[in-house]
Amino acid sequence: MRWEPVGLIVAVAVSLAAAGSAQAAQSPTGWDGTNPFRCTLQQAGFEAAVPDPAADPYCVEFDKRRQNVSELGVVQFLLQEPARVAAAVPKCFYFQSDHWRGSFVQDDETTKTYEYDGHYFFDKARGEGGAWVTNFNINGRTSDPSQIPGIPSEFSRHFGPGTGGVITRNELDADPACIERAADPSRPVYAAPPAGDDGPGAAPVARCPTLAGTVSRTRLASLRLRDPESRVRAQLGAPVRVHRGYLRYCLSARGKVLVGQRGDRSGTRGTDPDTPTALLLTTSPAVKVARVRPGSSSRTVRRRFPRRVRRVRVGRTTFFESSRRSGVLLGLRDGRLRYVGVYDRSAIRTTAGLRSFLRRAG
Repeated sequence: MRWEPVGLIVAVAVSLAAAGSAQAAQSPTGWDGTNPFRCTLQQAGFEAAVPDPAADPYCVEFDKRRQNVSELGVVQFLLQEPARVAAAVPKCFYFQSDHWRGSFVQDDETTKTYEYDGHYFFDKARGEGGAWVTNFNINGRTSDPSQIPGIPSEFSRHFGPGTGGVITRNELDADPACIERAADPSRPVYAAPPAGDDGPGAAPVARCPTLAGTVSRTRLASLRLRDPESRVRAQLGAPVRVHRGYLRYCLSARGKVLVGQRGDRSGTRGTDPDTPTALLLTTSPAVKVARVRPGSSSRTVRRRFPRRVRRVRVGRTTFFESSRRSGVLLGLRDGRLRYVGVYDRSAIRTTAGLRSFLRRAG
């Protein structure tokens, strides 16, 4: 069954129209989804209400991944949408992060119809609005948002397979009250530049940390299994993003590190401080296992680990455990070692469970 994600079309239309412009003065340009405002990203989960509904800038994150048929989740979702829109429209400055998934049976990936993560904003002082999506797939296959019927051609050229974004900049019908609000220096509206102010209300800036060392049954370099998210963030700082249950970090030298948790929480700034670490993966050549490291040849890896157990194939990468019940993982692809890592065997007990975790890491 083909399911057209009309929610994306609606989100684009609402975001751009709510900017309050009657006529586009400039051609649309690409947008990377970065929040333009100083604000607290309020967590609404599956509901419409937030702790501070009077905030402006009004920044909110929704979970819209229960659009199932079997439990009438799609009906519950539709009942919530009018309240979400009504809360946003009166604001001068609005940013939304959300996570969409449609399925016939909740939590059964074989029945999934569509999925994507999105960011949208409007700014009535500047007469701007935008929409950005990533992880866009239909029936489990990466798809191109530009091919959705109804997406204007001047927008579609800024999208591609799985991702893309667009922002419009207009001159007409900006709201004078919002212009006045934006000019108030005592209540800054706009986010600081990436290397700028980290003062109250500013979005946390993700910087690439340093990580080096070895992998054992309980740790990857200085990171430890079962550590809560608060301890990971205290050590590494803010991640580049949180996606499909992983805190995702760039590294100051080369590569990346993925800190995996149960569930598939996504959101650029959302935190869950008590959630324990269940799996750690890195592509950094500064991290090694028994004298092999990312970049080592598959031949060298096979010589070092002749008895490879619990093999799991995810896409083009084959993962295996270095020895029985060690929890230490190595991932081979295209003749090279691409990943090293470790997982908590008490939290991930089966091969199917491990495969599910590794798929979310992609």
